[in-house]
Amino acid sequence: MTQRTVRVGINGTGFAADYTSKSYAMIPHRNGVTIELAGVVSGRLENAQRFAESHGVSQAFASHVEMLAAVKPDIDNVCCANFAHGPYTREAAQAGVPVIVLEKPPVIWPGYPEGREADAVTRKRESMKFLAEVLDDVRTAGSKLLYAEDFVYFDGMKGIVELLIAARKNGKGKVLYQHGVCAHQGSHAPAYDTPSKSGGGALFNKACHPLGPALFLKQVEGILATGHPIRPVGVSAVALQVLKHQPESCGEFFRVMQNVDDFGRITVLFEDQTVAEVLGYDLSISGIRNEFSVITDFAQYDLRVNPNNENELFLPNAANAGNLLLREKLPTPQGTSFPRPNQFYAHGYVSEMSDAVSCAVDADCYPQSGALMAWDTMAVLMAGYESAESGGGIIDISEYTTNGRQFAASEAPSPERFGSVFQRV
Repeated sequence: MTQRTVRVGINGTGFAADYTSKSYAMIPHRNGVTIELAGVVSGRLENAQRFAESHGVSQAFASHVEMLAAVKPDIDNVCCANFAHGPYTREAAQAGVPVIVLEKPPVIWPGYPEGREADAVTRKRESMKFLAEVLDDVRTAGSKLLYAEDFVYFDGMKGIVELLIAARKNGKGKVLYQHGVCAHQGSHAPAYDTPSKSGGGALFNKACHPLGPALFLKQVEGILATGHPIRPVGVSAVALQVLKHQPESCGEFFRVMQNVDDFGRITVLFEDQTVAEVLGYDLSISGIRNEFSVITDFAQYDLRVNPNNENELFLPNAANAGNLLLREKLPTPQGTSFPRPNQFYAHGYVSEMSDAVSCAVDADCYPQSGALMAWDTMAVLMAGYESAESGGGIIDISEYTTNGRQFAASEAPSPERFGSVFQRV
């Protein structure tokens, strides 16, 4: 049997880098394939060295370009602070990396790191121009871009796609309404409350999560029906700073944002006149909430990823849980809680990284969440801030979607190859 080693680069040493590196170790066994965490990058070399030692990474670097030259990774994971997403993706493409895993959101407005100010319309146009340049570099290099929206890779999402495929045999399969939530008490990332590093707040960094599967399912629906994805064309949104304007006592159990929004709501209108609504907020006192619901012309499917009631625990004394994290961002294990074992599986991370490995070892395999997902996500998010700034009206984004950038089939989902989670009778 021919042995193949897939060399992986990790950029960043924070939360995303942690779950990324650990997820590679959890990927189901593939005959003849070995995954090597070959290099990790941090702006502070000592951080990279500590991460390498604790996560089993072969080498540590203070420079992304240096890592690319030394390691020549098959997969480069851009899981660092948001402001570096665009530059690192371009560097990876220019270095000829076969698979680039880009964390969300895809890029931030380039004016933020430059210290500029501008209205939301300008930020949208400049951000989309910047992302176009990034994606052009990826396309020119022949690299595969995996846009790492973990919500797309939930097992429940695979189940919905299976149902859509089956329902088409009965003349059904229309996605009518979608609703999703991502929330907790405030990001653990130090850069989150700094727009020049994060690019925005709850709308940009949390609502982006349920937005991903909402866009994905409409892409899948269209591909199954006509061979072409259904695209978003209109966006209405609000972005608010709630806690900042409340009495100081209200912030006891939250991280109070001073510079970015802590509540975002986006309504997306698709070209077929169907709708999705997504919420992102830093006001969940009980820990993380990852939920998604789909109403179709044949069924309703509700995903309660975290929390759900598959496991229930009553703990009179929190001390007896030691340092166990029963589910992400749970402020205390005391009392009744709903533990989420194997969160990296439940949250889609392992499935996501498995997709990256498949794309690295199979020339004919392309990411389920790819360049199309990154582009439409960014268009919706930036138009969301434009809508919020102008009072919440609908912003037309067809110049970027249905009448804008075109994508190859390899940059869109392949529903039949997404995988299965249900047994057959």
